[in-house]
Amino acid sequence: MPQVTPALPPPIGVHAPLACADCHGQGEVLPRHDPASPFNPSRVAVTCGRCHEPERALYTASVHGTAVAKGDQAAPTCVSCHGGHVLLQGRTAGSAANAGKVPITCARCHEDPAVLRHTSLPYAAVEGYEATFHGDALAHGIAEVATCASCHGAHDVLPASDPRSRVNPANLKTTCGSCHRQVTAEMIAAITHDEGPPEKESLLQRLKVYFPVAGTPLNPLLISGMGALVGFLSGLFGVGGGFLMTPLLIFIGIPAAVAAATDAAQITAGATSGALSHSRLGNVDYKMGLVIVAGGVSGGFVGVQIVKLLRNLGNFDFFLKGVYVLVLGFIGTTMFLEGLRAWRGRGQAGEPKKGRLTLFFARLPLQMYFPKCGLRTSVFLPVLAGFMVGVLAAFLGVGGGFIMLPAMIYIIGIPTRVAVGTDLFQIVLTSANVSLQQAIVNHTVDILLAVVLFAGSVIGAQFGVMASKHLRGEQIRVFLAIIVMAVMAMLLFQLLSTPAHLIDFAKSGGGH
Repeated sequence: MPQVTPALPPPIGVHAPLACADCHGQGEVLPRHDPASPFNPSRVAVTCGRCHEPERALYTASVHGTAVAKGDQAAPTCVSCHGGHVLLQGRTAGSAANAGKVPITCARCHEDPAVLRHTSLPYAAVEGYEATFHGDALAHGIAEVATCASCHGAHDVLPASDPRSRVNPANLKTTCGSCHRQVTAEMIAAITHDEGPPEKESLLQRLKVYFPVAGTPLNPLLISGMGALVGFLSGLFGVGGGFLMTPLLIFIGIPAAVAAATDAAQITAGATSGALSHSRLGNVDYKMGLVIVAGGVSGGFVGVQIVKLLRNLGNFDFFLKGVYVLVLGFIGTTMFLEGLRAWRGRGQAGEPKKGRLTLFFARLPLQMYFPKCGLRTSVFLPVLAGFMVGVLAAFLGVGGGFIMLPAMIYIIGIPTRVAVGTDLFQIVLTSANVSLQQAIVNHTVDILLAVVLFAGSVIGAQFGVMASKHLRGEQIRVFLAIIVMAVMAMLLFQLLSTPAHLIDFAKSGGGH
């Protein structure tokens, strides 16, 4: 029985008008590894050169072409970079030669450990490029910026030692001058991107998972450990932990919008664990919690729309950090001073006195009695507090505990331990509402990231609840205030420090 040659897919793009025989030749289509095949690595340039003679000549003299001529099976050919049946114009978005895709195309070899181990290629060259101004600008969506091909060439890539190379020291001024109107000695001296042998990493360091919405690979143990820390604080202080988790996620490279939205999702799970534990201890006032949530749902809707508006305006990261610094600074300082006075015996021990706002709302209409709290007040007070927290839950990616807990204690007048448990209960419902809206409206919830965070937070929350049994109310307030102010200080430093590249202030839609 004669051998049947499998049908090949028709060419797409610039090669669509060509017949198969124009590239593959007449008769039987030979496999790529056959030396007689037009697409054997040693013959690809000749095949493409029938139509692209100038490019073939440049490629043949390049480091890629000479490596192929020497029999290097890992060396790229025309097909390696441009593709075969799907070959698009360089300016087309899907083309491998498109400016935005060039680093990815080059990384297929220059970041492949299997290739690097058997060659003298520099390590981490593409990764080093991504850390430069040019790479950062490209990541922000600015296509009119230098890529690998802009400096090293495309078909005519030559080693820097070759006098004809674009990156030869004698030619750098001309190369840079193709984009920059003025090229100085300082600019040329600063041209570099990290390359060198990779640092030895342990198994734990090499363990990474790619988080698709965040767009970055991270160690899942690090993420889960952060979740455990925040979960512990959640159970101890009755806060969702978003005021700490969102900045931590930003610190490790998660875009601000994704960090805020995803944190709201994991807070829902972590707070559920803590709320159930506090419920068993009798520290949850469900009636008060539901009234607060009534305001939180509407506040969450308003907050999501604010996020959408700021992301469209650009530089959402800056707005987020600025609001965090102001809110955390005020709340942390106020809570710390009051709690410290009570702890030292200079203020009222146990629960703080009811403030003027508490007494004011006690005289307003629509009075409601909350037996677990031992409190009678106007329903307007918890609803207003819930609305405020709902807005912040969407904007800052928090359950609002670091604001709601002080509001419950100092404004509404709820005893500290009951405030802790009730706050966790309202956080569950408020954060669930915000997470759903963020996923639908802004598409910024990374489910995989939220699951890994939750895996740690649900365990940490249980230990936090056990630890809370051994602290007095004023001690809980002081420790929480210290953590709040520490996070505020770190964010303030990051906000005031000079960015690595001014392009970081470009419009980014809240993080890619």
